Amino acid sequence: MASLQSYKERLKKKKIVDLIDEKGTTVGYPRHYIGLSGLGGGCLRALWFNFRWFAEGTIVGRTNRIFSVGHEFENLIIRDLESIGIKCSHTIKDQLEFVDAYGYAKGHPDAIGIGIPDDEEEEYLLEFKTANDKSFKDMVKKHLKVSKPTYYAQMILYMYKGNLDKGLFVMINKNDSSYHIEKVKSDTNFAKELLRKAESIVFSEDFNDFPRIGNNTPEWYECGWCNYNGICFGKRKTKLKNCRTCKNMDLINNGKFACSLTEEELDLDNQIKGCEKHEFLECAK
Repeated sequence: MASLQSYKERLKKKKIVDLIDEKGTTVGYPRHYIGLSGLGGGCLRALWFNFRWFAEGTIVGRTNRIFSVGHEFENLIIRDLESIGIKCSHTIKDQLEFVDAYGYAKGHPDAIGIGIPDDEEEEYLLEFKTANDKSFKDMVKKHLKVSKPTYYAQMILYMYKGNLDKGLFVMINKNDSSYHIEKVKSDTNFAKELLRKAESIVFSEDFNDFPRIGNNTPEWYECGWCNYNGICFGKRKTKLKNCRTCKNMDLINNGKFACSLTEEELDLDNQIKGCEKHEFLECAK
């Protein structure tokens, strides 16, 4: 009887977890701009698919919880920095927005800090990240530029856009709450190189302009979890019909879009809705 009762309890708990995960799962279009934070990643093709809205994105409940935990840790990090005299401004409540690539690429730094020990008068870009124990130890061993090149590129871009020469990267270990902190110097040439990548995505009408990463197979570890795996490798033909996937869409600067058929500017709702005259980009046919 005890064994049967235990089995029923396990089933009940599993059902509760499933319900929570289902409730916390979100489905929707990707962000309407190119995220500056992603330009240091390996796959520009995935960023192109995002920008062109080739598929809806699904974020499962567990992943959304990870995001929420990250926000909570961010508040903790700010409290700890301020406890030693570092003044943090432009945090989550009044974040800065950096814009580039004719308004089609945007980024939002975590904070700006002043009062860094031994360099109290200088303004620093502040970037906060959380990590599991394995990732944290890799960061401690290899440091930011090698361990997490995407995070490094993000900081370089934000420093460039914010006219800041220095940055402070703060990572907290979610397993034991230990810190890894390192200073980052600006790199103008690298920042400009990254922004040229953003512009290449904006003005491209063909995902084939951007080579696949890895070993050019859908089994490559970074491709395995990509939302566009099936489309990229030709296994899934279904793409979303919207203005971003239509060859009649025009870019009119300042992050705005228009229809070449009507010559009217398109707001986000109309871009999603599309129209009966939709024609897929040549690369999508």
